[in-house]
Amino acid sequence: MAIKSYNQNGETWFQVYVNVRSKNSQSLRTQRRVSGVKTEREAEREEIKLIRECERELAEKEHQGATWEAVVEAWEKFIADTHRTNEITRSDYIGAIDKHTFSWKRRLAAEITPSDVREVLTQMKAQGRSLSYRNKIKVVLNRVFTFGIENGLIRGTDRSPTYGIQLGRIEEKKPEILSLSEIRTLLEEARRLEHRWYPVWAMALLTGMRNGELYALQWADVDWENDVISVNKSYNCRARSVKCTKSGHWRSVPISSELRVLLQELRATAGDREHVLPRLPSWKEGEQAEILRQFCEGIGLPSVKFHTLRACFATQLIRNGVPPIQIQKICGWKDLKTMQRYVRLAAIETKGATEGLKVLPAQEVAAKVVHLFGRNVQTEAKA
Repeated sequence: MAIKSYNQNGETWFQVYVNVRSKNSQSLRTQRRVSGVKTEREAEREEIKLIRECERELAEKEHQGATWEAVVEAWEKFIADTHRTNEITRSDYIGAIDKHTFSWKRRLAAEITPSDVREVLTQMKAQGRSLSYRNKIKVVLNRVFTFGIENGLIRGTDRSPTYGIQLGRIEEKKPEILSLSEIRTLLEEARRLEHRWYPVWAMALLTGMRNGELYALQWADVDWENDVISVNKSYNCRARSVKCTKSGHWRSVPISSELRVLLQELRATAGDREHVLPRLPSWKEGEQAEILRQFCEGIGLPSVKFHTLRACFATQLIRNGVPPIQIQKICGWKDLKTMQRYVRLAAIETKGATEGLKVLPAQEVAAKVVHLFGRNVQTEAKA
């Protein structure tokens, strides 16, 4: 609170400023300012009046709960303390919230309406944000609102303003994949050209390990006696640090005969390097996807990202009849939901299912065979 005098047109006037902050939440406060008061005595009376108004308004705000900014801060602390996400993901969440809901910061969270949420999502669409990204932000906003309601930070409502907002159905994209012949072409050409990324691509295709897991793999993780690789850590390019695997659990990958040959070649040239794979500068900078795409395009293969090599590994195991539960353990998936995408891609569940229909007349089937192979079966039979 403050009363200040000032001069205007040769006369002395007084200005009154009042700022009342909540004792329960530092983010809640009310302010009043009045100028043009003639005497100091009147300014003192005006100050008392403004304090009462601020306290009354503050009491109403406290009844409704915290500001959006305070709710977001509390949620950020909660997910950090409970280790719900890693530091990078948490930073991405908070950054996106701050960017897209900046105008909400000082507002009471309880006053934010579904219309406000739709406006934010509409602005994101106008900025060219994808449907997938907008849905992701909507989910994050819902988590923050739900947290605020459940913890008494948002009062007067029991439902998130994101409830009922539909952005449309996200069309599932068919995963990128390489056929077995394309996989062989990729590795044969990479080896022939002595491409420095050959051992990385080969290791990815023979283990199904993620990019960060491959980068962090050390010789201490290779159990030659039991023919297994222990996958227990991963390199994060953005944080420039080694952390746990994506699932948070270690797993074992069997060493096949081909993988053993590759590992022996790498061991013979590794010298005193503690890591299994060479330390490529472009790999450390996170350029693995672009380099693979360029190489594939250069040799006439479909342009695929680095993570596709993991999908190729899983798909080939499925086609070889390896039980899904084993593939799930080798690849480190927590459930079979992700696996099902590759099961569908491999078409194992449906292969041969239509063979028993037998509905076309026998003569028509024979005619199709003649057409397909460019041979006249009946004429050859007569000859």
